[in-house]
Amino acid sequence: MQPTKPMTRANKSVTVTLMIMRHGDAQSHTGSVADAQRPLSAQGCSEVTTTACWLKEYLLQRSQPQVRWLITSPYRRAQETADIIAAHLPPQHLETSTDIIPQGNLDVFIDWLFAKLEQQQWVDGTVVIVSHMPFVSHLVAALDPQTPPLIFPTAGMAELELDITYQRARFLRMIVT
Repeated sequence: MQPTKPMTRANKSVTVTLMIMRHGDAQSHTGSVADAQRPLSAQGCSEVTTTACWLKEYLLQRSQPQVRWLITSPYRRAQETADIIAAHLPPQHLETSTDIIPQGNLDVFIDWLFAKLEQQQWVDGTVVIVSHMPFVSHLVAALDPQTPPLIFPTAGMAELELDITYQRARFLRMIVT
């Protein structure tokens, strides 16, 4: 049986930078507010702003003045986190995905992510995903099987090199600002 040939663009592996981020600190869960509706706390706004400033500086050093694609959970605290990121680094594309809620389906999301990236035919850039624990932890481990599930602090971010051609990733580092 012949091995499957990867889809390539001129026989070259295509990679993008993937930043997987946990939302900032949220207000405590009370019985009167559904979990999906919890907003960021003042501390959460502050820590996300710090992370956004760091990300902006990091991308500018790499001659990338903006995020290529920002994908966020529909939960309020993730949406507010994404809004802060977007205010510092306006994304070319902004999308909400119901697949990246805390108990989201990893396989469905990963298949969708690679299909969309292949469809866009980007040859570089940075994709930022804003989601929740435990989803972010399991996503890193699923994309790079060499990396065990990580504990993400609020507003923490994992940097991965995402190979679109071979549909795999390499964990580079955890960023906590």
